[in-house]
Amino acid sequence: MKKVGIVGAGLGGLVTAALLAKRGNQVVVMERSPILGGRSHVVSKNGFTISYGAHAVLAPKQEPLRSIVRELELPMEYRKASLSKFKLFMEGKVISSPLGFGALTSPAISGFFNHMLCLKQFYKMVKQAPAFPQTMSVGQWIRENVRNPEIAKVLSAYAALSVYDGALDLYSMNRFVELTAREYEKNEPLSYMGYDVLLGELQKAITKNGGGILFGKPVSDLIVEADHVKGVICAGERYEFDEVVLNVPPKELGKLLSYPSLADEFGWYVNQTAHYVFVYDLMLSKRLRGDIGNLLDLDGGFYINDYGLNNPSSVPAGGQLINGLKFLTEQEQLDDSHAKESQTAFETLLHKVYPGWEKYVINKRIINRAMVNGIARRTNAKLLPLQSRAVRGLYLVGDSTEGSGALGMPCYDSAKKVADLLS
Repeated sequence: MKKVGIVGAGLGGLVTAALLAKRGNQVVVMERSPILGGRSHVVSKNGFTISYGAHAVLAPKQEPLRSIVRELELPMEYRKASLSKFKLFMEGKVISSPLGFGALTSPAISGFFNHMLCLKQFYKMVKQAPAFPQTMSVGQWIRENVRNPEIAKVLSAYAALSVYDGALDLYSMNRFVELTAREYEKNEPLSYMGYDVLLGELQKAITKNGGGILFGKPVSDLIVEADHVKGVICAGERYEFDEVVLNVPPKELGKLLSYPSLADEFGWYVNQTAHYVFVYDLMLSKRLRGDIGNLLDLDGGFYINDYGLNNPSSVPAGGQLINGLKFLTEQEQLDDSHAKESQTAFETLLHKVYPGWEKYVINKRIINRAMVNGIARRTNAKLLPLQSRAVRGLYLVGDSTEGSGALGMPCYDSAKKVADLLS
């Protein structure tokens, strides 16, 4: 049995802690805030439950999430994804997706031959071995391989959605294929589990197996002696551990890695530029339409998710929770000058897709620049390693580490790998 200190109660830290506690280790999680989840913490208001970060636990039949669900006995509800409810918005109209149900009739692509070509190029794009030149971005690959402008527009939109970013010239084709290839191997049902449920279940898995979670406990420094981590300084107190796992944002990570050999090892990683999206969430007292699960605006770069349709327990009876994202360009990420224009553009889209929405608004949330996990996906960026080579007993988990998959999947992947290393 090892005594393990875990800094940060985000998804990566909580899953690592739950697995280690279940396997008989002595685990203590230290979280500076009074809540769980990090960027995926949950907000409840007016009967609605909404996550700050990603909004659903996806693809549970993929490894390692399947093994985590089984080992921790998490109550997952399997729901098949309805491809017919994935729509595109083009030229003022809601249309079917050319990659899902109705692929050969979608007006997003003209002509039977072009529909077939679109499908062929899409699967070529996501299924290739990730062995491109390091400097090749997703945008460059599309420009060099897709001559038809209609197909290029659709593939760019799907690629932007997959990497949570509209600035495709910042993303490596190698990394894109690594992220997306497994998602299209099988047509598996998805599981929608609200993060309020997931965070509660992880907390129970930790505490019932003898672990502890300390809230309001900021960790200010690591205790490193002779290149071996011995513990942490938390709220001015010394906590000693056999091993330490870090699950903190890059900005905070840089403060903890000030020990000379760690600063040399991780300095390049933690100084990467963060990535942001524009977020607009609407809580409606009336369900306006249920034929759209996800909507991707080909012209404006907006993505709409009917959160309540995917996770019904998050919405009161008769209500609707709509989550909107705008993929900010590189220039728009520099400051909030885009905010007013982005809000106006999104509300214009809502008027066309959900007419009358403004009469049923209970609450709205607008975030001009919400940080997402694009930090490690840029063309020349590196991922944080799972284990320090400079200091023994130090590990890292989270969505900026060497995990695979899209959205929250790197959190689960890195947590499972680190738990296996420590076990």
